[in-house]
Amino acid sequence: MSKKNVEKISLLVEKIKDWKRLNDDELFPLIKEFEKMPRLEVSAFYNDLFNDSKLVENLLAIYDKHSDNTKLVVLLISSIGNMIQRYHLPETKAIYEFMLKNSDRKNVGAYVALFLPRLTSFKAYNNKWKYIMGIKMMSPKKIAESAFEILIDLYIDSIPVEYKVETREYFEIKVQKANNEYGKQYYLDLARKIR
Repeated sequence: MSKKNVEKISLLVEKIKDWKRLNDDELFPLIKEFEKMPRLEVSAFYNDLFNDSKLVENLLAIYDKHSDNTKLVVLLISSIGNMIQRYHLPETKAIYEFMLKNSDRKNVGAYVALFLPRLTSFKAYNNKWKYIMGIKMMSPKKIAESAFEILIDLYIDSIPVEYKVETREYFEIKVQKANNEYGKQYYLDLARKIR
């Protein structure tokens, strides 16, 4: 399976590197198909393919030309974000700025929130916690809330005092709304950890 995927990914990467020859009707399905690849089960076979700086340059160039296409931008965010998170693609200033530029964009920001706070450069971000607390209000709501919950779980020991009550109350409300015991317990555990 992995060998077959390597061939498929290689083919998609080659097409992306030659993206200027494609029209918009060909480009979107190509990026849509590529975006699935970094989300596949993680495999060492894919490391070289997803650590390709030329590939990232092309993905960012596609963004520059099509930044008004929300669905395409979401696919690019997911592709690059997963390449960093799952394949240790080196973070660059251009990638950080791309994520930052889209961090509060309607119907896009929630997807950025899955990756931006995990970037090394985010540590120096001025309003880090104000941003994190705002994530849960983004759209699409389901993605936004999921991103917020994952981040709170990740940074639970460093929540600033001024945000603890709001965060605890958020999880207490989630306990009430949860429709299964696992969900209730998960939210209850998080609420209890915030002291």
